[in-house]
Amino acid sequence: MKAEIISIGSEILRGQIIDTNANFIAKKLVELGIDLEHISVVSDNPESLLSTLKLALQRADLIITTGGLGPTEDDITYQAIARALNLKLIKYPEAEENLKRILEKINKAISPSNLKQVYLPEGAKIIINQYGTAPAMILEKDNKIICSFPGVPHEMKNLIEENLILYLKEKFPPSIIKKSKILKITGLGESSVNELIRDYTNKQSNFSFGIYANPEDIQVQITTQALTEKETDKLLQSSVNQLTKILGNYIYGSDDKTLEEVVGKLLKTKKLTVAVAESCTGGMLGEMITRIPGSSEYFQGGVISYSAKVKEDLLKVPLEVIKKYGEVSKEVAQLMAEGTRRCCHSDIGISITGIAGPGGATEKKKVGLVYMALSDGKKTINQKHQLFGNRQLIRLRTSRRALNMLRMYLMGK
Repeated sequence: MKAEIISIGSEILRGQIIDTNANFIAKKLVELGIDLEHISVVSDNPESLLSTLKLALQRADLIITTGGLGPTEDDITYQAIARALNLKLIKYPEAEENLKRILEKINKAISPSNLKQVYLPEGAKIIINQYGTAPAMILEKDNKIICSFPGVPHEMKNLIEENLILYLKEKFPPSIIKKSKILKITGLGESSVNELIRDYTNKQSNFSFGIYANPEDIQVQITTQALTEKETDKLLQSSVNQLTKILGNYIYGSDDKTLEEVVGKLLKTKKLTVAVAESCTGGMLGEMITRIPGSSEYFQGGVISYSAKVKEDLLKVPLEVIKKYGEVSKEVAQLMAEGTRRCCHSDIGISITGIAGPGGATEKKKVGLVYMALSDGKKTINQKHQLFGNRQLIRLRTSRRALNMLRMYLMGK
């Protein structure tokens, strides 16, 4: 079976958003043993979408679309599918009932534009959307399967996992079960990871491996297959175990796990609180920590001490220390960490001070020079890094290194 994904939305083509939906669906198709031949991105233009659908119908057996199901004028997916298949759009009462139920919750009446969402191509198997207003669908016609899902990522993911995966497993039981696992690594570069695992990966015939670098981390993808799900899981876990032995604590998580989630769980488990003091990152570290629901259990607060005066007044860094060593220094970072721990009444204080650029550098202190420290009241850990990239990348990488410093500290407790 050949599959094609069509991501619909002019905002993707304009670079306003990243198409994470296609990535998610592609991984699911791999697990089902379905060959994904094409991923297309198309604008909200009706004729462009129609021609893309017609091409997909010629070369694919399974077509999955995301986006274009809402109430606005540029939500044209169902109209285009109906045209491509010469079908009528008909009202689905169950979709209308769901729409009424959702709008009643927010005391909103159904408008003509909202009502547009309850019209789907004739013959569709409707999927009621419990997470939004636009229904999804699975449609079989002329030995083709066309599936449409909302573009909102959390709606799309839930509806696919709860409906499409089960449908495809029942209709096309895979003869071979293929699965992948992603190991997420921080603290090592792509080439270093490759050097460490190369001897192992080169000897493996039952697996394929990929190493991918992005601004946040390095990812190692392991893919394997077997006749049964149990056998595939066993093979996959054996490789995960071997790579974990090689890479150790450089691996912070797998698949959808984020570094901030891992750190948050460690803080909760150990019943510890943390506070931050940030200079060049301007609050980015605190923002990362508070992305996680329930972070108020362990995050006390922070000080964005961009100026020397704030470092002196709020964090109690003596002016003479700042004058002697400079704001970007090990000594100042250490006192900042101790200061925010006291100021915010936390168990742990983390600090960052550095030069994010493009200005602010000196002959001895280049752009990308960063000092960070962690204080728990008994000891202080210091780190110095020379990072590269533009201002935003330096700030991002600095924040993540500080977060990883906290992770390593917590794992050692």
